[in-house]
This record gives sequence, C-alpha cells and structure tokens, in this order.
Amino acid sequence: MLVSLKSRLNGSFQIPCLLLLLLLSAPVAFGQAQSNAADLQGTVRDATGAVVANATVTARNPGTNFSRSVTTNDEGFYRIINVPPGEYELTAEATNFKKSVLPKVTVTVGQAAEFNVTLEPGQISESVTISDATSEIVESDKTAVSTTIDQQRINNLPINERNYLAFALTTSTVGRDNGRPIGPAPTTGLNFGGQRGRSNLVQVDGADNTDNSVNASRSTVSQEAVQEFQVVTNSFAAEFGRSAGGVVNVVTKSGTNELHGNIFGFLRHRSFQARNAFAPIEDPPFTRAQYGFTLGGPLDKGRTFFFAAFEQRRRNESGFFTSDVQGNLTSSVTILGQTFRNISPQQATYINQLLGIGATALAVPYAFLASSGGSTALTGSNPLVVFPGLGALTPIAPGSTVDHPQPSPSRAIRNSGH
Repeated sequence: MLVSLKSRLNGSFQIPCLLLLLLLSAPVAFGQAQSNAADLQGTVRDATGAVVANATVTARNPGTNFSRSVTTNDEGFYRIINVPPGEYELTAEATNFKKSVLPKVTVTVGQAAEFNVTLEPGQISESVTISDATSEIVESDKTAVSTTIDQQRINNLPINERNYLAFALTTSTVGRDNGRPIGPAPTTGLNFGGQRGRSNLVQVDGADNTDNSVNASRSTVSQEAVQEFQVVTNSFAAEFGRSAGGVVNVVTKSGTNELHGNIFGFLRHRSFQARNAFAPIEDPPFTRAQYGFTLGGPLDKGRTFFFAAFEQRRRNESGFFTSDVQGNLTSSVTILGQTFRNISPQQATYINQLLGIGATALAVPYAFLASSGGSTALTGSNPLVVFPGLGALTPIAPGSTVDHPQPSPSRAIRNSGH
C-alpha cells in the first residue's frame, strides 16, 4: 500500500525554510535530478531572432499550483531544473513584448526538454497562446539511451500479473531475465544487454528500491500508483552508479486540486474458464483475484495533497503432476524385523545390496529417508514412529502396521506433520 503526502510552502515562513532545505539537500536533489524529475530549458527570442535578456519564464502545474520562475541571461537562455513530471503552462514575458503562453507542456521523468519561445512586440498586458508547443520538444543535450513508459501505455497495454516493470520489455534492448521474479529474493525480471536481473538499479521517486544484501528488487508499488517510469539502457549519468545493467526510474502519482480515484478488480474462477486438461482430478480448485483502489486529492488546495493506493492478490489453486507415483512406490524392505514401505524397486535393490555387505548402519537411514519421502508423495503427510530399540525414526503410511522387536519397555510415540 502506498500513501504519499506532498506540500508546498508559502507565507513568511517559506523563504527561510526553502533556503535551509536547499542548503541541506542540494547535493542530493541536484545529483538525483534526473531520477524523479525533469528540466525545462530553451532560448527566448524576438520576432527578428535576436535574444531577449531578462525575460521572465514561469512553469506552472495547474493541477497542483506548483510553479517555478527564472530569468533569462544575457544570451536569452533559461533553465528550470528539478521539475516534477507532468503537464505545465509555460509563460514568457518581458518589457515591450506581449506575454507568450504555452498552455500544455508535458515533461517526463529524466527529460531535459527544450522549449524555445518567440516574443512578439506589444504591451505586456497582451498575450499570445501557442497551441502546438508539444511538437517542438527536443533534447539536444541528451546522452543517455532511454525510453519513457508513460501513463497512456500503462493504462492500455496488456500486462500479466499487473507487474508494470514488464512494460520495459517494449524496449528492443531489454529481455526477460532467467532469474526468479518472485520469491524471497526476486530480481527485476529484466535483462539489459545480456546482464542478469540483479545487475539493475530500480529507483522509486528518487529513492533506491534495491535490497543491497542480494541486490534484489524490493516489493514495488501498485500499477495504479505509477505515473510513469523511465528505462535507461545505456550511457546513463554517474549518479546512477552501482549498476552494470540498466536503470529504471519510477515516479508515483500525486494528489491534485481535484478529488480523484478508482476501484478495480480482476477475477479468474474455475466456473467460467476451461479445466486444465492435465489435471488429475475432475474439478481442480482455481481462483485468482486481484483488486484494489486509489484515492487522491487536496488537503489544502494549492498547497498540500494526498494520494493513497492499495492492491492485493489472492490465489486459491492446487498444483499437480502427472507421474504415476502410486505405481512406482510399490516395494518394501524389512530390516531387523522392521518394515519400510512406499519405496521404489530401485531403492529396495540398493538397500538389499547394503544389507548384503553388512552395511546395516547405512541401510537403515537410507531406508528411512526413502520411505519417508514415498509416504509424503502418496499421502501428503509424514507420520513417524520412534522405536528406541532401533534408535531411528521409521515412517509409516496411514493405516499400515509396523513390526518391531518385542520386548521393549518404551512406548511408541506418534507425531504427524506436513
């Protein structure tokens, strides 16, 4: 379950707090700027192509009221760094020029988007809206080989088990890893350029999401909580070190000024799907349910937002195999008056060979282990009987009898378990 809380500071307390935060977090924030944020940059010019110095360029997110302003230098260049991915309204204004407005500028994680703005002569109270700004996005300084999986792909592409990291497979240089994608030490399940899945680095909102003990991927967030993620396959920056394979930068969703959310559920049940043709029983159990919800909105409009996501998966099914266990475990051997059942003919032959050379001390534990495994395979349980006269644990199948030496002052102890 994911719960996030994001806030914007304002008022008289804002400036000292921001200065303190910048001083304390500058090495981290700027060093990791491309793992969970983007940059906006470009040049402001007039109608003749001459650069406009001291123009004010502002990027504002209408959904959260987040905004950041910068001033162009003597060469007309501006750069707004560390901007959360999303849709922005970009405005540029200067004295003796009309205000230029780009109403919908979309930036994605890890992007250094370049938007060049042209100002027309006129009064600053006038404005010019540029509607085709998205077609002008370029990244002239980009060196990394990367792909961004945006919200449209996450919502519309088919996916197995709702593991959104599998969308990275849409990149031609990424394949499936042979390691275990689930279990106590799962990998990312991704193979970058032939490197195994434990050679990758996965970051969520700029934080390392890798278990350093086994270099495995930790439990990830719900697919419904993912806004987008970037797949970097080669030539990534130095701050993404400790990775011989690839880098995945995940950005989670945030609340906005509008209350929004969804409820979802997926169900597979034996009543409306075909029976497995290899199942050894008539009606094998099979139910898979995956469900959850998301909810986001404002706590204080324009300042503080919340977003929560929950997802759970439940499975009720039975594994099976088609080997003839009953037909293979038909032999038994008797050692010192005690019978070991549910073993194969090959195991019985080997035990008799050990007895033939007088290796009873080896034959007894081998017969015990073989009979114990056979009983587990046939019944699913492993009942044990302790015989002090023999000094060994002897497995028996339910309902069977065990012959043991008679006189014995001790009482048999039975222990059933799985």
